Amino acid sequence: MKIFLFASVALGLTSCLNVPDTTCESTVVEPVLSATGPKTVAINQPATFALAYQAQSACGKLSNVVESTVATPNTRVIGIRVNYTGCNCPQTTIPSQASYTFQPTQAGTYYLQFVVANGYLTDTLVVK
Repeated sequence: MKIFLFASVALGLTSCLNVPDTTCESTVVEPVLSATGPKTVAINQPATFALAYQAQSACGKLSNVVESTVATPNTRVIGIRVNYTGCNCPQTTIPSQASYTFQPTQAGTYYLQFVVANGYLTDTLVVK
């Protein structure tokens, strides 16, 4: 009887060790579908842009809007980071919304490049 109990416990433990990880998680920068916002603002005035994007599935939740600077003066690259948690998620067809706020501290022309599926959607913002 003791051997049967030991064998059952040993088989149970090894079967737990062989269970594949079923946690499906990833973070993806999704393309912007559209970006609308002001064309001019004053120095130190926030310029808020409404962004539309399409998550890959219903498991996708907005993580944040990311901004990076590039070597080109007054240019910012903006993307939408989405966290996906779950393995069996239905595909979504309704675009989601996010906002991006840029607050320039100097006058000039700024180029905001929103990441899209095949490159960038560039919006020009004049700061006076």
